[in-house]
Amino acid sequence: MKFNRPHLLIALAVSSASLFSQIARAEDECQLTLATNNVSFGLFKEDDIVDTQKGWHQMPSREVNVNVYCPETQTMALFVQARAGEKGRFYFGDSSGLALRVSQMVVDGKNYSVAKTIDRTQFVPEGESGESLLLHNNEGIIAMDNQTLVSGKQMNLTLKITPVLNNQQFTQSADVTSLESDLLWEVVTKPQ
Repeated sequence: MKFNRPHLLIALAVSSASLFSQIARAEDECQLTLATNNVSFGLFKEDDIVDTQKGWHQMPSREVNVNVYCPETQTMALFVQARAGEKGRFYFGDSSGLALRVSQMVVDGKNYSVAKTIDRTQFVPEGESGESLLLHNNEGIIAMDNQTLVSGKQMNLTLKITPVLNNQQFTQSADVTSLESDLLWEVVTKPQ
């Protein structure tokens, strides 16, 4: 496939550090830390495309380490909100998407499966848990041991962020176009 534009400037802003701190304090003094608050993909060129399906182009991913620390042992869920389409897929710019994959769930130094929830009080899991999962808007992630919620003081995970651009981004863009997506993260806890 040939594109009319030489490249796209892609930037992903993942909110600011102060926003994360305010949210975490609202939940029993828990702290949310991301390895970086701003993930930049730099300039993309046609050669950067990893895979193409039905006019959608998967671009190279970036990984961000996420850490949640609470002073007391409790069950934790990490929810995400952003501008999204009707199926909960995150927008990246006006017409492209952003895929978020969560993996490597560790609570208090032990590996666990990761599951999704939309329940902000009891954290009832939706679907099966696994080693990794795709996260959509207004969903939370929880650690699971078999079919049981895991409690602890510290939760670590890896967030893989993948831009998925449609043909319009290449054919109807100026020579350089900036794409952004702001993600709002919220720690919700349930005491023992």
